[in-house]
Amino acid sequence: MMCALATPPALAQESVLDGLRTAAKSKPADPEAALSLGRALRRAGHFVDALSWLGRGAAVAPPNSDVLRRLRWEIARTQIDAHDLPHAMMACKKLGDMKGQQAAGHACTSAAYLIWQRATEALAETALALEKEPSNYEARVAEGRAYELSLEPKEAEASYRAAAAAPESADAVLHLGRLLLHQDRRDEGLADLRAAVLADPDGPEGLYELGMALAPTAESIGLLDRATRERPTFPEAWLALGQEQLAAGAVDRAGDAAAHAVKQDPGSIAAIVLTGRVALAEGHADDALAAGKAATKIVANNAAAVLLVADSYARKGDVDSAVEAYQAAWGFDHRDPSPLVRASEICHGVARDTTARAFGGKAVEEFPNFAPAWVVLGDALAGQKETAAARDAYRKALSVGDGVIDRAAVQAKLSALQ
Repeated sequence: MMCALATPPALAQESVLDGLRTAAKSKPADPEAALSLGRALRRAGHFVDALSWLGRGAAVAPPNSDVLRRLRWEIARTQIDAHDLPHAMMACKKLGDMKGQQAAGHACTSAAYLIWQRATEALAETALALEKEPSNYEARVAEGRAYELSLEPKEAEASYRAAAAAPESADAVLHLGRLLLHQDRRDEGLADLRAAVLADPDGPEGLYELGMALAPTAESIGLLDRATRERPTFPEAWLALGQEQLAAGAVDRAGDAAAHAVKQDPGSIAAIVLTGRVALAEGHADDALAAGKAATKIVANNAAAVLLVADSYARKGDVDSAVEAYQAAWGFDHRDPSPLVRASEICHGVARDTTARAFGGKAVEEFPNFAPAWVVLGDALAGQKETAAARDAYRKALSVGDGVIDRAAVQAKLSALQ
């Protein structure tokens, strides 16, 4: 079931845009007004409108002026954010052709190459930029990103730290924080992400990255919500927000976020699966099944989509179809114990404990520290009247650390077997 879109959550942000738009319209010869509106539109994800206003500003800006330089940069950034390499390269060339802006042109070109992850070309351009201007901020940030793509984290960190010394350091600190998190330096990474958000409180990327790093928490939901407010066209943020809201039991809000995610990226399997998960949480198994099948039509071996199909069949009581789909989901992704655990659960529920035991046994073999796997194995063993083995399984479930279980319920099962 597709959830209807609620009232857009970015009313405050749209009000800001309306104010900037009014100012730009009232001052058609003021390039600064066009620049302010264009930058705000880019950050909100409205790239076509942003380019239109930035182009107007560039047309009235004095030649070789600072405002024209900033307009040229903003046009290039917009094309880069829109992942339009050819037009980004053209915008960078216009920037570099301005008097005294050769270093900026090379830095811009480096950032453009990163659209297609062309790290070698990007590093060549940053070298040219830094040769002419060793403290060029944009070149250092692009250099760090290129080193990341080249799997050279030490060099990337050095570039980001060099850039972070600049007054306009929010982007550099954001990239540094994300890099440190990927290196399992969580405390340092979180500190830098928080610093990036503090430096740019309305920056959607920073809000999103910090929200993802803190998930799943109430603070994370708040950050992701702010990210969608600042950039309503941010499918990844909508998706993450919806997933967290669903996990927190806020089904209606999750459905709204899922609908926005699908609207922004109709081909996103994760977004389609999220709509199915919401439907399942609402008790609409047929709608959930339809969403799962729609996702598998896009990518047949997507484990999350197949797992949704399996769960939908299970909710409908179609045990054979559910088990078949659970087996397929496990085959597509051996990192997730859910298909094995849920297959064991549904088989035990219809007294097919030999099959339930097989799935549970496989689950504990593959994931020995996953408590739910030991619970379903214990259930199957109890169903087969193997009391001693069931007790051992339940005790194991209570002793391992991974996964969430109802400890009181497991303890009650254990006590019943004494």
